[in-house]
Amino acid sequence: MARPRFWWQVFTAALHSHSNRQFYDRISPIYDRVFVKHRKHAKKMTEIMRTAYAGRECTTRVLDLGCGTGMLSRMLSADGFDVTGLDISIKSLQVMRRSDKRIEAIQGDASHLPFTDDAFQVVVSLGSWRHFSEPEHVLAELNRLLGKNGFFIAGYFPPAIGGVVHLVNGFWSRLLIRIYHFLTGKLGFEDHADSLLEERTTILARKYFKQVDTVDSGEKWHLIVAIDPCTSLINTVSSE
Repeated sequence: MARPRFWWQVFTAALHSHSNRQFYDRISPIYDRVFVKHRKHAKKMTEIMRTAYAGRECTTRVLDLGCGTGMLSRMLSADGFDVTGLDISIKSLQVMRRSDKRIEAIQGDASHLPFTDDAFQVVVSLGSWRHFSEPEHVLAELNRLLGKNGFFIAGYFPPAIGGVVHLVNGFWSRLLIRIYHFLTGKLGFEDHADSLLEERTTILARKYFKQVDTVDSGEKWHLIVAIDPCTSLINTVSSE
């Protein structure tokens, strides 16, 4: 469990930041010591990758979308995967690069990914999915990036409030989530922490991928695993 002083730093960073980028820049030095519970989801995603690409790790290009300080990127890189990490927070990317220089670090926006078509075989996104304001645009971009039989793995679902507080369905939980969304909106953050995010993401993923499954990554959490993009839908969102 993280020390109280780290949680205080997270709290004060949230109060003094006016965007997701500012917040994650501020907490990047302590992120890995605060959100330690995310490791089990990262380990499960790495296990799925290890099984799916056994013997082909070094030739498999992986994009870690919203990589942060690189918890998942480092695990995949240690297994031999060719990893690129993309995040809005330059400070977080600097932390990742200091810990593993094999990982290519790129600052960018998930809605406008700076890569060519079919650039990756796999896209993973650990805890960042809840921060995307237009997930369908992101999925359209992933369709463009991933070739035939490409993998997309997103987790964790349902997301916890602030990445920490897990809530179950119920009146008080829904009320707390509404209050949280109101406060984060006032502060300038994007953080969809409601339990419906998993359902909405699964429905969207089925539009853009031929096979979509849910995999447990703990007693309460799941990963969404989507395989084989429907490439005919690449331009669907942009043409609407």
